[in-house]
Amino acid sequence: MRKTARTGPRSNRMLITVMVIAGVAILLLSSLIYFQPRFLRSTTLAANRVKNALGYYVFNNAPRFYYLQLEKNGKDVRVDAGETLEITYRDEFVIKELASDDLTGKYMTATLEGTGRDKNHVGVLFRGLDLVNRIMQSDAMAKDTQAVNVYRIAVHYKKERIGVIPIRVVITPQDWLRFAKESSNVNVQIEYLKKAIAQNSEDVGVRKILAGIYLRHNRVDEAAALYAEVLNIKPDDAGAMKELARCHLQSRRNDQAVNVLSGLIKMQPQDAEAYAMLGLAFGQKNQWDTAAGYFGQSIKLDPANHAVRLLLAQAYEKARKTNAAIEQYRYLTGHAEDTHLAWRALGDIYLGKKDYRQAIESYLQVIKDRPKDAAAYANLATAYAGQGKSKEEMQNLKKAIELSPDDPVIRFNMASAYERRKMTDEAVSEYLQVLKKSPEDADTLERLAGLTLKNKKYDQAVRYLEKLSRKSPQKAATFVNLGFAYGEMKQYAQSAESYEKAVRMGVKDQTIYANLAFTYTRLGKDREAVFYYEKISPQNKKTLSMAANYYLKEKRYAEAIKNYQKIAKLEPKKASSYSSLGYAYAAAKNWDKAIDSYLTALKYDREDDEIYANLGDAYEKKGLYPEALKAYKNAYEINPNTWAAPRIPHLRIQLLKK
Repeated sequence: MRKTARTGPRSNRMLITVMVIAGVAILLLSSLIYFQPRFLRSTTLAANRVKNALGYYVFNNAPRFYYLQLEKNGKDVRVDAGETLEITYRDEFVIKELASDDLTGKYMTATLEGTGRDKNHVGVLFRGLDLVNRIMQSDAMAKDTQAVNVYRIAVHYKKERIGVIPIRVVITPQDWLRFAKESSNVNVQIEYLKKAIAQNSEDVGVRKILAGIYLRHNRVDEAAALYAEVLNIKPDDAGAMKELARCHLQSRRNDQAVNVLSGLIKMQPQDAEAYAMLGLAFGQKNQWDTAAGYFGQSIKLDPANHAVRLLLAQAYEKARKTNAAIEQYRYLTGHAEDTHLAWRALGDIYLGKKDYRQAIESYLQVIKDRPKDAAAYANLATAYAGQGKSKEEMQNLKKAIELSPDDPVIRFNMASAYERRKMTDEAVSEYLQVLKKSPEDADTLERLAGLTLKNKKYDQAVRYLEKLSRKSPQKAATFVNLGFAYGEMKQYAQSAESYEKAVRMGVKDQTIYANLAFTYTRLGKDREAVFYYEKISPQNKKTLSMAANYYLKEKRYAEAIKNYQKIAKLEPKKASSYSSLGYAYAAAKNWDKAIDSYLTALKYDREDDEIYANLGDAYEKKGLYPEALKAYKNAYEINPNTWAAPRIPHLRIQLLKK
C-alpha cells in the first residue's frame, strides 16, 4: 500500500510532463507549418526550433531570435539573424513579424535604433529617404558609399536584447545630386556634387552641373578642369567642348580656345556659334581680319543673329575696314530690334571722320530711341561744335549734364567748351566738378594747371602740378611747368629741382636753360648757372658776359677771354666789347693784348674815362710810363673824379727820377 502510494504521484507527474512536451511539440510544429511554411529551410532548422522551444517553454530558457519578416516596397522579405538589411533612398519597409521561440510573440519587440524613437516599431512604416537624409546631414557617415551600424533593428524579449539586424544605408550619386539641388548654399552644393563625382568616375552629367556652378561664380579654371574631364570620358561631347572653349575665352587663353573650337567645327561644320566664338578668340588676340572672317562665316550660317553681326561690324572697324563696318551697322539699323548700338557706332565713326552731318543724324537716331541717353547728347554736342554751331553745342551739353550730372566725361567736355570760349571761371568750375568724381584724372589736372598758370595763380597751379607729377612721374612737361611756377613764387630751390628733373628726362630747351641759369644765379650757385648759360644757343651778350664774369672771378682767365672774344665778335663796333676783353687780358697779366684791346675800344668811344684809366694801368704795369701818364691825363680830363687821378703825380715823379 505504501509502495503504491509513493509511486502513484511520481508517475502522474512524469506523465503530465511527457504530455506537455508532446503538446508543445505538436503546437510548435503546427505553428511553424501554419505561419511560415515557405521559410522552413531544412528539417534541421525545424528540429532545432523544436528543441529550443521546448527549452523555452519547459525549462524556462531564454528564447532565441531567428529572423524578421518585413514588407519592403510592397513585397515580403525575410532577413535572418546574422544578415544585413540594405536600404536606399527609394525604399520603404515595415517590420511585420519576429520569428523566435516565443511563438505567441507576447513579450517580443523590435526597435529601429538611430531614429530617436525607442519603442516597438513592429507595424511602423519607414522610408529609406528619411534614413539617407538623416545620415547625410549628420557626422555619422563614414564618407564612403554606404553607412553600416548607424541604424540597427534591435530585437528584445521583455527588456533583454536577444538579436540585432544591422542596416546598410546605401548613399548613391543621385543622393548627392539631390542634396545639391535642394541646397541654396553654393559651397554645400559643390561639396555634394564632388562626392557624387567621386562615386561615379564615368559620370559626365554631374561634372557638367558642377562646372556650370563654377562658371556662374566665376571659378573659371575649376570649370575648365571639369569640362576637360568630361572630354576625357566622352571626347565627342560637343557641349562640353563649347563650354571648355568658353572658359578659355573668359580666361583669355585664346590659343587653347582656338584648338578646342577648331576640333568642334570639324565635328559640327554648321555650328554658327562655334564660328562666332572663334571670332572672339582671334579678336582677343587683336587679329581682327581673322576675327572678321569667322564672324562672317557665323553670319552666313545664321543671318538673323544680330549680336554676331554687331561683332562683325566692330571687327571690321578695328581692322580699319571702315566702309565694311558702316555697311554692317547700316544693315543693323534696318533689321535689328534694338538699333541704338548700331546708330551710336555709326555716329562715332562719322565723328572720327569729321563727317559731322552724318554724325548728327546718327546721334539723333540714338536719342529718338533713347531720349535719356546722356552720352548721345554729349557726342551730339561735339558734332555740332565741329560744325561751328556753338549754340547747339552748349544746348546739348547742358542737356547731357541735366541727364547725368555726375558724369565726369560730360563735365570735362563742358569745361573744354567754356575754355574755348575764354570763359575761364566757368571752365575751372566744371573741371573742379570732374575732380570731385575723378580726383586723379590727369587730363583735368593738366587743364586746371594750365588755366591757373595762365591766370598767374601759381600756388594753385603748383598744387595741381605736384599731383600730376606723382601720377605721371615720367612726364617732363609737368616738371617744366612746376619749375616755372615755383620760380614765379620765388621758391628757387624747388624751381631748380623741378627744371633739373625735366632736363634729366631729356628736355633740351633754351628757355629752360635760361630759367635754370637765372634760378641758380638767384641761389648764388654761379657754377651751376654758368653751366646752363653756356648751353644756351645761340649765345648772346648776356649769357657770354655771365660766363666770362664767373671765369674771371674763378681766375680761369683763358675761359673768360674766350667768352669776351665771342662778345667782341657779336658786337664788333662797341667799345664795351673790347674794354671787357682788355680787362680780361689785364687780369691774366697779358699787358700787350690788354693795351691792344683798350686802344681798339677807344676807336669806338673816346669819351669813356674808364677805358683811358685801364689803358694807363696796362701801360704802367708794362713800364711805359709816358704812355701811362698820357692815358691817365685823358681819363682825368673827362672825369676829374677818376680813380686814376692819384696816379698822375706819382707817374710824374717817376719820370723826373728817370
